[in-house]
Amino acid sequence: MRNKNRRRESSPVAPVAEKIPLVSVVMPMFNAAKFVSQTLESLLYQTMTDFEVVIVDDCSTDNSIEVVESFRERFNGRLKLVKLPKNTGTPGLPRNVGIQLARGKYIAFLDCDDLFTKTALEELSTLAEKFQADVVRTNSWFVLWNDKKKFVDDPAFTDMNELINPVNRMTKSELDPRLLTEPTLIPEDIAERVKDFINWGTFWTSWLSFCRRDFLLANQILFPDMNKSEDAPVVLECAVRAKNFLRVPNAVYINRPRAGSASRINERDFNVGSYIHKHVSPIGRGFNELERVMQKYPFFAEHPDYRYAVLDFFCRKSFSWLLPLQNMYAQNPVYKLNELVKKEFHPDDAALSAYLFNTVNVYRIQIMSLQQQIAALKKSKQEVPDVQK
Repeated sequence: MRNKNRRRESSPVAPVAEKIPLVSVVMPMFNAAKFVSQTLESLLYQTMTDFEVVIVDDCSTDNSIEVVESFRERFNGRLKLVKLPKNTGTPGLPRNVGIQLARGKYIAFLDCDDLFTKTALEELSTLAEKFQADVVRTNSWFVLWNDKKKFVDDPAFTDMNELINPVNRMTKSELDPRLLTEPTLIPEDIAERVKDFINWGTFWTSWLSFCRRDFLLANQILFPDMNKSEDAPVVLECAVRAKNFLRVPNAVYINRPRAGSASRINERDFNVGSYIHKHVSPIGRGFNELERVMQKYPFFAEHPDYRYAVLDFFCRKSFSWLLPLQNMYAQNPVYKLNELVKKEFHPDDAALSAYLFNTVNVYRIQIMSLQQQIAALKKSKQEVPDVQK
C-alpha cells in the first residue's frame, strides 16, 4: 500500500527557451569612439524592437569598447560585443564572425559610423517575410551632409530625432537606372541576375543587403580577407544563389561622410605609395574572389561573355578609385610608379592578367578600326573634285 504521506517527486522543470530575435544587426567596429554612439542611438529609435545587435571589435585602440559598453543597459540584453584577439584590417572578417554569433532569422549590415532610419528594420523584415526572400536588396539610400562641408566627426545635429530625419540635409542616392517603384522579385535566371549586377541594379555595398541567416550559412557565403571591395563577391553570389531575390525601392540607410575616409583625399598628407597599396592590391584579389564564386556555377563556363562582363564591371569601378593619382604623375617618375604598382600584383593574379590582356586587345582592335575609318574618310575626301563657283 502506498504511503499517502510520501512526498511526490518533483518533475524536472523544462528550461525556458531563449527568444530568438527576428533580426540581427551585424556591425564591425574599429576606432569608432567618435561616432558609434549615434549609430547605436539610431538602433534604439527603431520602430521595431525584435532585434539584437552584434558588434565585432577589430582591436580598437581608442575607447570604442567603453562607449559600446555604456549602451548595454539601454539595449536590455539585446547587445552582444565580441573583441577579436588580433586585428584583421578588414571589415569583412569581423562580419563573418558576427554572422556566426548572430541568432536572428535575418542579418542586417550596419557600419559603425552610419545610421538607420527609424523604420529601417521594420520595413526590411516585413518585406522579407511577405515575399519569403533569401535576400532583400535596396538600391537607394541617404547621404548625410552631401555638401561635403560637414563630417560625422562634427555633426550638425545633436538631437537624434533630427539626425535620422531624412529631410535634414540629406540627399537620396540611387544607382538603379531602372528605378523601382515597388518591391520586385528578380526572376530566378542567372543571366538576368548578372545583368542586374553589372548595371548597378545590385550595387555591391554590403549595407544594402538584408539576408536570411540560414541562407548565408547553408551556402557558406563569407566575406573574403580583403581591405576593400570585400562586398563584391558576396553580393554577386547572393544574387546568383538566392531563390527569392527581392529588390525594393526603400531608402532606409543613412551614409555619413567621414573626414578621414579613403574617398576624401587630403593632398597635403597624400602618400602615393600607401594610396596605391590600398586601392590597387584589392583589385587582383577581387578578381580571384569573383572567379572563385563564378567557378561554382556552370553558367559562367558556358557563357564566358557574362563572366567577362562581371570582371569588366569590377575593374572599371575599381580603377575609378585611382583618379586622385592623375595629379601625382607630374610629381612621380613613371619608373617609380611602375615599381609601386608591381609590388601589389602576384603570380596568382591570372584572372586579372587575362582580363587586362583581353581589354588591351579589344582597345587595339578598336583603334585599328578607327584608323581604317579615318583613312577611308580621308580617301573619300581626296576623290571628291573641287568645285569652284
